[in-house]
Amino acid sequence: MIQQDLFGDSEIYTQNPLSARRVGFIGKFKNRAELVRKVKTFGASPKSKEGLTRDTQILVMGTDIKQEDLNRLICYEHDGWKPLKITEAELEEIFRGHYAGFETSPVPQKHISIDMSYYNWTPPTFTGEDDDEDEETGIRCSSPLFYGEDNPIYGMEIFVPDRPNTDMSILRQIIGNFGGYANTKYFDETNVVMLSANTLQLLEQGAKDEVITDIEEQYNASSTKIFNIQFTSEPDFINWVKQRMEKFPDESTIALMEKYEAIKQ
Repeated sequence: MIQQDLFGDSEIYTQNPLSARRVGFIGKFKNRAELVRKVKTFGASPKSKEGLTRDTQILVMGTDIKQEDLNRLICYEHDGWKPLKITEAELEEIFRGHYAGFETSPVPQKHISIDMSYYNWTPPTFTGEDDDEDEETGIRCSSPLFYGEDNPIYGMEIFVPDRPNTDMSILRQIIGNFGGYANTKYFDETNVVMLSANTLQLLEQGAKDEVITDIEEQYNASSTKIFNIQFTSEPDFINWVKQRMEKFPDESTIALMEKYEAIKQ
């Protein structure tokens, strides 16, 4: 005999996967309102509701989920907010007292693990409003820096990591010529991370150097809710500068590029 048989579903339990957790629901259900009511009788957070927020710890996935709800989930997971996803049938298992495998952290925690999907990331289209009153309206996801006719780095805070045995000041000066602010450290206000060819090659092989792990550690430990970083590479930036100099020659930048190429040889 399980606990519910003794006390009925009006009893609030403290030793189950729903206790003090924020539970969200997306998609269609046989009786969504009843499910929301019942998770609260199991001690789920009073903030448990029908939608999805960044601090949703358990997400019940129904049928015929709207694309915008999936887009929201994709963006949140990209930012490190990864709820435990369960089906309605699995929720019913919890109601029946089968708790194994449905454990979550008592406090919502964000955690990113950067791989090539972050470098190549293209955010899904999202037009709705964020339904969490404590957060900014709308969904923002990072995307690769796009080098076109415009200047994409103007006014950007750009993290340019040091490379061994290399004078990075020349590269940082080139960035400054285009109105970017090149920094030697990654911090919460960073807009762009410029990866070296070596760092990018390791990432393509499924490995990480200290540049990547330091970003992960700092973001995961910060209070920042959105990983709003654009990744680019040093080679892509240099190729873009060369193309710009062919169309719009600038003596100062050309001289810096000559010094940059001399150092690389």
